Amino acid sequence: MNKIQMRNVFAFCVGFLALFAGCAGFTEDVSGNTSDNNSVDRRQIESQYALARVAQSGKVERSSADDSITITFEQNGGCVKDGESFAYDQNFYFANSKTYAYSFRDDTLLLTRIYEPGPYEVNQERYEESFIFVGGTPGKLDGIWENTQCRYREEKIYCMNDGYDQYFKFDGDNVEYRVADHEDYDYMQTVFVDQLFDFLGNGGSIQLETPYYYSDTKYGQESSGIVILEKTNNTVKFTHADLTFELSVDYARYKDSLHVTLKSGDVSCVGTVRDMDDVLPGMCSDDNADYLWKSSSGAYTYERMNSNEFETCIDGILGRKREL
Repeated sequence: MNKIQMRNVFAFCVGFLALFAGCAGFTEDVSGNTSDNNSVDRRQIESQYALARVAQSGKVERSSADDSITITFEQNGGCVKDGESFAYDQNFYFANSKTYAYSFRDDTLLLTRIYEPGPYEVNQERYEESFIFVGGTPGKLDGIWENTQCRYREEKIYCMNDGYDQYFKFDGDNVEYRVADHEDYDYMQTVFVDQLFDFLGNGGSIQLETPYYYSDTKYGQESSGIVILEKTNNTVKFTHADLTFELSVDYARYKDSLHVTLKSGDVSCVGTVRDMDDVLPGMCSDDNADYLWKSSSGAYTYERMNSNEFETCIDGILGRKREL
């Protein structure tokens, strides 16, 4: 799969259909009951919600039987293309709706949907799954709920380990969705690091897009000749091909920006990403045409990264010619 295809996959994954679940994180079957895990501090969740940043807001419509809800997230204003030029349109409007059945099990809220496979999911059958939320008042939809990253599928529980928390506040006809980076999340055990190790050993490419930093996976050092010397949640020291490397995630903010450094000897390779779903008026210009990508809403998002420079720098450390 090439970079454009991978971009499309993750554009799909971080869209509205996947608000309640990670797309590329490591999924673990932890069949059983979640009651022991759901003894949550409601005040703590409310405090975490207050510190999280607003990602989307919109409306909630409840069914007459009060057993399902339709969540509609709205976008007011956006970066659009007017002829051959980009311009920010204050009057741009887009609404995306999704309906869920909702119910309560003990102190958890369950939002249930029928999952329809995406365009890149071959041999995947449709199925029903229920996303598990905690923190609100049992039996009452209104309130602040945290996504546990767990879900029921055929009465088995599957949990993700993505590097960001998701919160929903239901208040009458209104809903607000917020996200916050996990404290002490292990950035050194993610898809990004796995790809970096593979690149060191086998070449290819490194995806710097933000979702790769937030999706848990196992190390790929065995196949890449990597030997880990030291490790924290955001740094790792390792050897490869008789060289010693130090990798650090210097700054990470989900769906916003990233800064990563790989050092070996006196050489430092820096990878950067700037990522915006809602493009600011000042960024919506022809000067940024190479970094503007049309989304499913019709508006453009902004994504800028230095993947080629990062890969070329690493190839230089290895004494390897860059294949264009």
